[in-house]
Amino acid sequence: MSLIDDAMVSRAEANAAKKRQQLANTVVALQSRLKPSALARDAVEELKQVGGEVAKSGVEAVKRNPLPAIGVAAAVTALFARKSIIRLFRKTPPTDKDA
Repeated sequence: MSLIDDAMVSRAEANAAKKRQQLANTVVALQSRLKPSALARDAVEELKQVGGEVAKSGVEAVKRNPLPAIGVAAAVTALFARKSIIRLFRKTPPTDKDA
């Protein structure tokens, strides 16, 4: 009489085949998740979530204390409109070069 009978060998082979199939499925899933397009899509989704949370917290901060936000908005506006503002306060008429 053998210590390992045919039924045990058949069960072991079936179990090994099942585990090989599970491993193959895992490898396929990993390959699809590690594609550059999939990684980029996941990164974009993560950025959307984080950006939304940052925007929401920023809006809440402005609602709690609007004066600093008004100051920042005024400073940014002045930065972008500095040439026009300088022209308003200049004593000499503008030249063609300033236009």
